[in-house]
Amino acid sequence: MSPKRAKSATTPFIYLHGGGYTNPIITHHWRLIAALAHENSWTVTVPMYALAPESDATDALTRLTAVHQAVARNAPAAPVLGGDSAGGGLALALAQRLRDERLPGPRHLVLFAPWLDITLSNPAIAAIQRFDPTLSLPGLRHGGLLWANGCDPRDPAVSPLYADPANLCPTTVFVGTHDLLLPDCRAFAVKARAKGTDVALYEFPGAFHVFVAGTFLPESRVARRLLTKRIVSSA
Repeated sequence: MSPKRAKSATTPFIYLHGGGYTNPIITHHWRLIAALAHENSWTVTVPMYALAPESDATDALTRLTAVHQAVARNAPAAPVLGGDSAGGGLALALAQRLRDERLPGPRHLVLFAPWLDITLSNPAIAAIQRFDPTLSLPGLRHGGLLWANGCDPRDPAVSPLYADPANLCPTTVFVGTHDLLLPDCRAFAVKARAKGTDVALYEFPGAFHVFVAGTFLPESRVARRLLTKRIVSSA
């Protein structure tokens, strides 16, 4: 997807959709992708990665590594890499894989309410769960184990929170305070900052899971403006 009025080469953005690793992309994802493309003059690549149980994290990361390298080779600048929920976790896992394999990585990571730990074992989650109108712990855990496909649930390929966050590109995270993934987003920000990674964590009071996909919401507009400023300032 590219802006209709782009007059020159635009910034490449690779977007990985959410859906618990078991559900396909939906209309709300496309609306968010369209808003990001038009507001920032980004050309967005949206890989339709195979879902569980037919596929798993190992296969997805292998294929997405090739996608990232192909986009990077044919673009005027290193791509921005991002995603929401499960796609956000997958984006972080991919960035860490590229770093570990010493391949060219993204210039910025954009994570909308990323799912960073499929075990969902953070004790702070329990206090938020009753306020979350969207997510269910049993369903998430089931989808996460399907995605792991037998590998350790704490393997960074499926739970990137457990990886070393050093030497990552600047990263921007958006999450609502009524999102049960909030505690792990906070834990990631603390851990990454301690290793010298530039992480900006924006928490929106009372906002639900991936509120940014509600592109008509005032909170979504604010988040998108913050993202634009953040990427420009960290370039």
